[in-house]
Amino acid sequence: MQDGVYEFHTIVGPNLESDFRKLVIDLKNIGYIPVIGKGKESGSDYIISVIKRRKSKTFGVWINIVLLVATLISTIYVGEGLYAGYFDITKFSWDLYFYGFLYFSLPLLVILGSHEFGHYFMARRSGVSASLPFFMPAPFTLLGTLGAFISLRDPLPDRKTLIKIGAAGPLVGFGMSIVVGIIGAYLGTIQKPVNVTSSQISYLISLPLIYYILPGIQTLNVHPVAFAAWVGFLVTAINLFPIGQLDGGHVARGLLGKNARYFSYAFIIILIVLGIYYVSWILFAILIIILGLNHPPPLNDISKPGRKEIMVGIIAIALVAICFSPVPFAEHVAPNNASVDLSEGNNFALFGNPYFGSDNMVLQINNSNNYVVNLTVAVKVPRGLSSTPSFNESMSPMEKKSYDVSVIPSNNSSLGTYNFTVRVTISSKVWNFARNITVVSLDTNLTANNQNPYYDNSTVMNLTIGNHGHSALLEVYRFNVSSIFYINGTTGTTGTHSFVEVPSNSSVNITALFYTSSMPAGIIFVDRNTHWGALAIFYIPTTSMYYKLII
Repeated sequence: MQDGVYEFHTIVGPNLESDFRKLVIDLKNIGYIPVIGKGKESGSDYIISVIKRRKSKTFGVWINIVLLVATLISTIYVGEGLYAGYFDITKFSWDLYFYGFLYFSLPLLVILGSHEFGHYFMARRSGVSASLPFFMPAPFTLLGTLGAFISLRDPLPDRKTLIKIGAAGPLVGFGMSIVVGIIGAYLGTIQKPVNVTSSQISYLISLPLIYYILPGIQTLNVHPVAFAAWVGFLVTAINLFPIGQLDGGHVARGLLGKNARYFSYAFIIILIVLGIYYVSWILFAILIIILGLNHPPPLNDISKPGRKEIMVGIIAIALVAICFSPVPFAEHVAPNNASVDLSEGNNFALFGNPYFGSDNMVLQINNSNNYVVNLTVAVKVPRGLSSTPSFNESMSPMEKKSYDVSVIPSNNSSLGTYNFTVRVTISSKVWNFARNITVVSLDTNLTANNQNPYYDNSTVMNLTIGNHGHSALLEVYRFNVSSIFYINGTTGTTGTHSFVEVPSNSSVNITALFYTSSMPAGIIFVDRNTHWGALAIFYIPTTSMYYKLII
């Protein structure tokens, strides 16, 4: 006896496995644990070490119940969101929580529970004490749970048992995932999703190889039941990674003995490489390294597994290949099909004029996407101008809206030509509209038929341009895009950017003809001999508007 450990030298016979199992059971009843191993010296006998069994603290079944209820609540909450999103339900109803339970929480917990009960019943069958499953709630996360686990209260007797207990859970969970997957695929064909999402960015699931056998499912807007099955396959694959004390680590240790550690090292390297494409695998690899890569040996590490166990172990590890998704979630950015149009507005603003003293444009926005977009409109003007304040709001799918955008001179010192920009952002797409406006003041020395501005509802205007001041060189401009005209007078036929000269204290006669009979138009005469002094002539097709202007 050394340090409380009893050592017995023994000769290994053909019935080592069964004899040692009986010894484990007998010593368990009196509070001891046997471990058999080879002596350190070459050619030495086998040694059975007997150690005192430590009392392990167990929890009452109420802990399992509380965790199960908490996991039910957290997964029902997730399921409610999945169900409402799949069917585009925006109005709250308590029924959503029932459907969240029925379509997601229940199938997911059945898969996770069957996985853990596979371990539990195989452990009990192998004479190993085990706890009932502990479910792990994870509120406000993607799945609402971190899975489940059982606690083995006895050391595992041999490599056969390692394989059987390690493989039982994933195999049962895999089978249940297939059942749920078939149901989910069927429901996805009779309950079509509403193709509306709340964001331009959504996430696609990556389908593992098993879906080449199972009925296909959508990778975007997945039916909640089908999504639960997909999670089941992913959980099966992750648990079967042949690393440390994962289920796959148990199986690998049972199949390969001490050499299983090399398998763990190799798989960690694989996870790190996969982390280049999906960073979560690097985080998972770090977690596994912290928990430990090596698997403790069973009590009997001498007896090798039989053919049946080897076959079961190989099948279990092979499930990784058909259930694993290297990039489980991929970001999907839907095309932005929104359109924006900004009317031309006016080329000029008459400072102080109540009707034409600003540049008024109309912004037409069409959200032809099947998702909600965030709209931002910002007008950037130089000093001397003010504008419609910037604003931010959301637009529903397929919604159309119109917005008035105005640019206004700030004061009478704002005369001149200005460049400004209307910037529209819809989600990540940007439109920049460059515009300019010339601010002029009405020159009291210039008149058209003794008025400035002059209004008429006739497309043909016979005008006397009077100048009561210094000699004027009037440059002709269009007031807005609708102002299509020609002028015929004593100085000849003129158009935009041509000139009409009016000597001091004299007048000239012109005829102005407007082509846009259905739309308001105007002519601005800017005197180049003064500082932005101007004469304005407007064609007003609407009678009510015309009388409003002249009264």
